[in-house]
Amino acid sequence: MQRLLIDRSTLDLIAADAQDFLNVLNASGLHQASAMMLGVLEQLQSDRANLPEERGDAAQSSQPS
Repeated sequence: MQRLLIDRSTLDLIAADAQDFLNVLNASGLHQASAMMLGVLEQLQSDRANLPEERGDAAQSSQPS
């Protein structure tokens, strides 16, 4: 499956909503669903770590080669 490119702020919003949903699943005692959602959150954190730095990219592109 092809992944869509999104910016850091959008990914942060998705991760925050995912964390809220994980908290609801845990509070409801839905342990199997919680474990699956935890995997989603781990993937979101991995994706965020692999995003290019916004400031770093702009600084690099403004410097002459």
